[in-house]
Amino acid sequence: MSSSSPQGNSPSPPPAPSSAPLGHPEITVDGHRVLSQLENTAPLGRASSKSSDIPTIAQGLATIQPGPASSLNHLGHRTTRDVAADVDHGPGDTSDAKSVSSGRSSKSGFRKRLSRFFKGDPKVKDTVPASGASSAPVALVRTEEHVQSAAPDRNAVPVSLGLHSPAHSAEMSSTLPIIPAAHPQPNIAANGTLRVNIFPENVIKPIYKADLPKPHARVDRTPQLVYCYSLLSKAQEPLQPTTDSDVSQDYPLDDKEKGWVQLVDPVLQDRYRWLVEQLVRAFADNTLKTSDVVTEIVLVGPVLDRETYRSLLSCFISNFEQTTALDVTLLQGLVQLVECAPSGYLVDDDLVRIATVLSKELSITHIGTSDHPLHLTLSLARVLDVMVAGKVKDLNRERDHQPMLQLLDGLKDSDNVVQKYEAIYAYQALQYAPDDETPLQVLWRYGKVAAAGAGAVSSAFKLDPEGLLKGIESLQEIGAAAVGAVSTGVEVVEALRVGADGAARASENKFDFMKKRSWYLALQGTALFIHQGRLSDFNLVVSQAPCRNNANFQWGICRQLGEIAVDPLWDVHVRQQAVDFLGELYRSGSDWKPHVDVKRWILTILIQISGISDVSVKDRAVALLLDLKKDDTTEFLGSFSLSRRLPLPTASPLLAQVQEIIKVEYDLHVLRLMRIDDYRQAVYIDPMAKLNLQDTDDHLFPLMDKVKDFLASDTQVMLVLGDSGAGKSTFNRHLEHELWQEYKAGGRIPLFINLPSLERPERDLVAEQLRTYNFLEDQIRELKLHRQFALICDGYDESQLTVNLHTTNFFNQYGQWSVKLLITCRTQYLGRDYRSRFEPKTVDRSARVANDLFQQAVISPFSREQIEDYVEHYVPLEPRTWVKKDYMDKLEAIPNLMDLVRNPFLLTLSLEALPTVVQGKFDLSRLRITRAELYDTFVVHWMAVNKRRLQDQHLSESSQTALDFLCDDGFERNGILYQMDLAASIFQKQDGRPVVKYTHLRDRNTWKAQFFGVDPERALLRDSSLLSRTGNQYRFVHRSVLEYFFSCTISGPIKEHDEFDPPIHFDSSAISPTINTHPLSQKDLAVELSIVQFLAERVQLDSGFKNELLAIVEQSKTDDQAARAAANAITILVKAGVRFNGADLRGIRVPGADMSGGEFDSVQLQEADLTEVNFTKSWIRQADFTKAQMKGVRFGEMPYLKESSEVHSCAYSPDGTSLAAGLKGGDINIYDTSTWATTHTFEGHRGVVRSIAYSLTRPQLLSGSYDSTVRLWDCESGSCIFVLEGHTNEVWTVAFSPSGKQVASAGEDKTVRLWDVQTGANLFNLTGHTKWIPSISYSPDGHAVVSVGDDRMIRFFDTQTGQPGEVWESQSGEMWSVAYSPGGLEIAVGLRNGELLLYNTTTGKPTRSWKAHDERVAGVSFSPNSQWVATCSDDSTVKVWNAATGSVLSVFTGRSLLYHVAFSPNGLQLASCSSDCTIRIWDVSSLGTGVDVEGGSDPLTSVLFSPDGRVLFCGTKLGTVRQYDAESGESGRTIVCGDKPVECLAVSPDGRRIASVGKEDSVVTVWNIGTGQADVALRGHTEEVTAMAFSADSRWIATGSEDKTVRLWDAHSGILDRVLEGHTRVINCLVFSPDSHRILSGSWDATIRAWDLDSRECRVVVDAGGGVELWTISTSSDSLRVASNAFLGNAAKLWNTDSWLPQQSLELGYHHVQCIAFSSCGQWVGVGCLRSVQLWNFVAYTSAEGRGGGGKWKCSVRILDILSYVASFAWKPDTLEFSIACENGFLQVWRLVETSASPDAWSAQLVRSTGNPVLAASDAVFVDAVGLSTVNQKLLKQRG
Repeated sequence: MSSSSPQGNSPSPPPAPSSAPLGHPEITVDGHRVLSQLENTAPLGRASSKSSDIPTIAQGLATIQPGPASSLNHLGHRTTRDVAADVDHGPGDTSDAKSVSSGRSSKSGFRKRLSRFFKGDPKVKDTVPASGASSAPVALVRTEEHVQSAAPDRNAVPVSLGLHSPAHSAEMSSTLPIIPAAHPQPNIAANGTLRVNIFPENVIKPIYKADLPKPHARVDRTPQLVYCYSLLSKAQEPLQPTTDSDVSQDYPLDDKEKGWVQLVDPVLQDRYRWLVEQLVRAFADNTLKTSDVVTEIVLVGPVLDRETYRSLLSCFISNFEQTTALDVTLLQGLVQLVECAPSGYLVDDDLVRIATVLSKELSITHIGTSDHPLHLTLSLARVLDVMVAGKVKDLNRERDHQPMLQLLDGLKDSDNVVQKYEAIYAYQALQYAPDDETPLQVLWRYGKVAAAGAGAVSSAFKLDPEGLLKGIESLQEIGAAAVGAVSTGVEVVEALRVGADGAARASENKFDFMKKRSWYLALQGTALFIHQGRLSDFNLVVSQAPCRNNANFQWGICRQLGEIAVDPLWDVHVRQQAVDFLGELYRSGSDWKPHVDVKRWILTILIQISGISDVSVKDRAVALLLDLKKDDTTEFLGSFSLSRRLPLPTASPLLAQVQEIIKVEYDLHVLRLMRIDDYRQAVYIDPMAKLNLQDTDDHLFPLMDKVKDFLASDTQVMLVLGDSGAGKSTFNRHLEHELWQEYKAGGRIPLFINLPSLERPERDLVAEQLRTYNFLEDQIRELKLHRQFALICDGYDESQLTVNLHTTNFFNQYGQWSVKLLITCRTQYLGRDYRSRFEPKTVDRSARVANDLFQQAVISPFSREQIEDYVEHYVPLEPRTWVKKDYMDKLEAIPNLMDLVRNPFLLTLSLEALPTVVQGKFDLSRLRITRAELYDTFVVHWMAVNKRRLQDQHLSESSQTALDFLCDDGFERNGILYQMDLAASIFQKQDGRPVVKYTHLRDRNTWKAQFFGVDPERALLRDSSLLSRTGNQYRFVHRSVLEYFFSCTISGPIKEHDEFDPPIHFDSSAISPTINTHPLSQKDLAVELSIVQFLAERVQLDSGFKNELLAIVEQSKTDDQAARAAANAITILVKAGVRFNGADLRGIRVPGADMSGGEFDSVQLQEADLTEVNFTKSWIRQADFTKAQMKGVRFGEMPYLKESSEVHSCAYSPDGTSLAAGLKGGDINIYDTSTWATTHTFEGHRGVVRSIAYSLTRPQLLSGSYDSTVRLWDCESGSCIFVLEGHTNEVWTVAFSPSGKQVASAGEDKTVRLWDVQTGANLFNLTGHTKWIPSISYSPDGHAVVSVGDDRMIRFFDTQTGQPGEVWESQSGEMWSVAYSPGGLEIAVGLRNGELLLYNTTTGKPTRSWKAHDERVAGVSFSPNSQWVATCSDDSTVKVWNAATGSVLSVFTGRSLLYHVAFSPNGLQLASCSSDCTIRIWDVSSLGTGVDVEGGSDPLTSVLFSPDGRVLFCGTKLGTVRQYDAESGESGRTIVCGDKPVECLAVSPDGRRIASVGKEDSVVTVWNIGTGQADVALRGHTEEVTAMAFSADSRWIATGSEDKTVRLWDAHSGILDRVLEGHTRVINCLVFSPDSHRILSGSWDATIRAWDLDSRECRVVVDAGGGVELWTISTSSDSLRVASNAFLGNAAKLWNTDSWLPQQSLELGYHHVQCIAFSSCGQWVGVGCLRSVQLWNFVAYTSAEGRGGGGKWKCSVRILDILSYVASFAWKPDTLEFSIACENGFLQVWRLVETSASPDAWSAQLVRSTGNPVLAASDAVFVDAVGLSTVNQKLLKQRG
């Protein structure tokens, strides 16, 4: 059945209304004369006198013109209807007469009234007469007078039927019984009525669109050609007028289409036209007319000119007539071509010829032998639809019409139900075929007359739901009236029929109620709605149509819904709604009353939908089927096509022939199938990623989504980074698999490229890969010139590339490969400035980096959810004794294992190895598993499994013998040795390139033969190893496996084994008798970080290996040949965390070693060879480098620039060669950035130079000063060009426009002033701010300047007119700094409260905001690529942020207030200036070189040792207490105290309990150290607890608080014993006497009180007389020490405990005291300050007689390399070791050492440090160091 409109037609515009000509036929309706005419109508193919023809069904647009009104007599209507014949037309016709009373309905509230009309009108009439019906034909009568008055006009469509007026309803009711009206129900689910919102809204009609090619690029897909040509045609046509409700018009071109059309020149337009015409000629010449050719050519039909179209149609008809066997594709193509014909292209003879051919073919096709009869019936119906729409008149009744009727009438009785219903539809279409007006015009006319009543009709033809429903109702009501009147008016009918011939002839073409059915008209209307996308209107009509109970109508509606559901051009939600609609129709019993055949038809349609490829629609249909098939209804057997269109062609053979395109699509198809079949991935979990290495896990996104966005964008290169084993290759293969599955012919070709397997990827990347797939050179050239690729390049690091593949392959240049380039690389492989290896270069002479064409992502480790998901998919892969819970329990029970298996590859290994690892182990919490151990276990397990596999196989005799020998000698051992040897050879022979190519005939005499030769023993080991093979290429299954086995050649696994097990440990010394042959001498491991990591773990596991490495380092002192091995050895030791503090390394030779992050405090390195050693972030304090070789040594930092006064501003020149600094005194110094020497000094300002800016276009510098002037300087001469005066107060900010022609300034006078650079004239004085303006910035286009004020306002001004623009108000506080992003899309605003806001300049709304600093954001700057934002603050830090996410990337710590920050033009450096008179240059080429707070330790608040000195406790700001082994530094249990910073800690003397209290907390919690659980809570204080102490006998615990009381508690029960009152301010220190009978308390009230617990007496023992911020009291069995510090004081006061008078004041210089602690011996006091520690020693005086005579405290040691506040200081009991805890997370342990310089000379030596490493070089000695660069000398000198 055909029910939807033809495709591809464009609607014609309605002409303006005009007066109808006189003399047209007239009728009367309710006494009024009405003339209705359809203007501008003509049959298809006939010339029209008007400028446009009447549209087809697909267009549905015509015009109606009113005629002159005059009074006419009412025409009576007499007709008969054979109601019994309804059975021939399908069930349900008898219900067609459901009607609604006439009435005018406005658009407003239309749906509600319409529902009332059709549900509740009492005048609904039955169509079944009381008496038997006659079979007389219908006679439509008009008076002879009117017939004679004018001959009928062929172009006029008179309204030949009138409606009965209400006056006649009584007469009709005598013969028409009234059917009870259905009452509307509010609950549609309860009464089964259809919802009117299944399709909730009208949508855009589906239109095929393709990718738009670049100008003059070859179009090699016909769908793309048709789309492009249609755009060109549409662009040349005038815009068609539309009504508000008309959605049938073709939509105008969008911006992208318009832009493309503008790029197409006339030559290219002719080319497209020529191609289209040539396609038709090529089709005509094609003899086979295969399905792909037919599918391709049909697409061209709608865009052809009339002559070419008719030629193509004639070719189709001729071929169809000549075929001996029915070609279904040719048949469907013919019909589709007919339906898409533009107006005027078809003539009647075409359609008659086609219909005749189809009916003839149908008549000779045997029903039931195939589905051909159904295809023919459907096609005939669709052709008849077109004939009906075009008012074809040439269908001869006797020759054509009657035979078709008889044929279809016979098919209506078919046993095939589907065939029967489709035949009924075709039968109805044939009934309408000879009419002189289309069904839609009939519906419209009757709907309008019904709505207008007695009024005249005049409007543009526009079918809407109201008109459609009224038309159907009117026709049915007329039909009912005619049936009722026939018994009394037969004679009149007959007489009038004999009358005028014109009347008789006219009546033949009017509504025949015996044969014509209204449901056909209704289906034509719904088809139109569907074609126009008016699905909501469709929904309404279906739910309210009077004929909705008719089975034929229901059948047609279901087919239309099925067509929507399977049509991929519709939106997926619409297709799902169509499926839901079918379900609603199936269930709608009381309203729609679906016939049983219709229900079966619905099930059949749903089954067809279930077979489509679209998963979402398919799943919806399957779910619905399962629900509906619960009853006994069954579907029809067989397959029935629902699609009205041939599928889009997968190939374009005709176009390829026309353009002589080399055939590649078939080979690509074969490649696609091969790659899809090759894909093997048992478990795949979508990885998450972040934007860069420094981003946090708070801003993760699905990597696949980001890559798909990349492929759809204009970006050309995407770099995906990840650690070894992060899943890069797995992702790449899955991505290729997905892209191949989604691939469509002509689309972008996915190509997975294993870079190490190619010989020349830097020059011939794509072609070389295609050759491996056996593509021919001509095919490769074809693909290069005309196709697009998605290159997935895997293993950039493994191929050891350093070149830019995009640049060296000339990608995306004219005549070169058009590609999207995705590259994956291990993070560790890249250096600091790695972006240049991947960023595309612009195609011009400058070869500039195109930042906007590059993006990157970093694969994030698995989350717990991903790990759990992986395990869930892993377990069912093969039979296992463990279930998911077993694996997860073990992963979580073993310490640190969950962190380890966040690496996907390690997770795989762990799951394989876990059962073996935990076997026989009971306390898993004590297990420690490293990555090396996991590989050890996995490898042995792998070899054992393969041994069993081989033992179970039937091998050849030679192979069996070889296996027996291997098993006797230890199969696992030999397999591991085989792989170790192979790994060693790969690094030795191929420099680590992982792919080994082996061809036996060519390579049998090379080193490769011992691994890949035909020897049975080697073959068995090879096939059992962790190797993969592709053709003649071998490689380890993962790069990390290769690195693991190579590391085993240096140090292999140590494994416990039974007495008779063969040893697995490989003794490297057995094959390395000399240092030259030692594996460590074979390769520089500093660049092989993964191998170093494996070996570093071996050091931690095997003390013997550690000693071996130390011995090699020692050997290098005397053996030059040991240099490389020693460099590798010390690199491994440093990465293993081995500390060299105080070590004697004099004369070692370790050139090229990576000693970054190492601890070398006080180490001796005299005369050592340290050439090119990396000391980045190393602790080299007090190290001695005298006469060391230090050429090329790297320290990872740059020296700062020291000025004579504060530096308030700085800026880089546009070329990056100069840096300008504005000073407090008014001078501006210019530095050469290559030497950092001062080149110029600009003098002139008389106040602080608050702001400076360089011109982007000329050598000029702009400066603004507190002297209220702005100065413009010539950079070459240093002279002042202009002094710009006008500001009335300090100038705070200046800016150069991008063009360099204008400058802006602003400041305390609340104005922004714009100046002309050429003349110095003040162009505009911009006002609006009510407070001073600290910062301004120009937009990148220079059209606007933005200013921020202390009045919380952001104001924009037009720089050309001076007019004010938008004004935004900040809700967060006063603003201090502002900067435009380079792209102009955002501005960054820094606030006084430390917040940073990013605003969208288009919307004016903040896009992101976050707390950037603790104090004001003094400066803000975007990086040149807009990816980063740098800020500086009064908190002495510079921070770099990810502009997209707001995450901090790096933090650089200065020494004082920071005023400004600026990026260098290349984005690799960051300059900041501060009040400490310095300009610091920060290296940001590899972010993270500063203190990375995100990756660092938690800020620390307190530290103390256990009484026995074995455990170190630390309190953190995150509310935890950490434990460390005081000897080894290993971390222990962490106690979670809450979410508040731990302010105080106290440990019981027995070491079993620890008390803690959080900030602003009044409750003390006592914890069991062994279990980590809370024992007791001490509640009673009313304010924050600030001091705690245990008694020496562990019985009591004392607490002091801001509530001024000291409370004594039972330490075991927590019961309060007493409250000690007396202090008047906060208690900040508590201590028990050694005998536990007395408490000493210190307070801010400047007193120390002694509380006797026995007598309960209290006395003041010290009264300092003033405010004391800090008391420190130390007690021991033989001494008592007391120290105090005043508020904000820079001195610590020590007290004589005998006299309780001040003993000595320790002057600390400028350092504010943070904490004070006495050593156990009482002879040392440690003072923690800001960024330093001082240690004072009590030096006793000795008289000449040798008697003691008092003493004095002396500062013996200063430690300066502390980059944070020292929050806490603790001495280790009974030793001279101490620990400091810093606010930045540093935890350090030091040891005091007496030096030999003098009897009282001491130094501090670092024992260990945790937290982020920093470069510490104070007191290091570099006397006579050789090769130390000038820059490094300056840096080291600055570091002290």
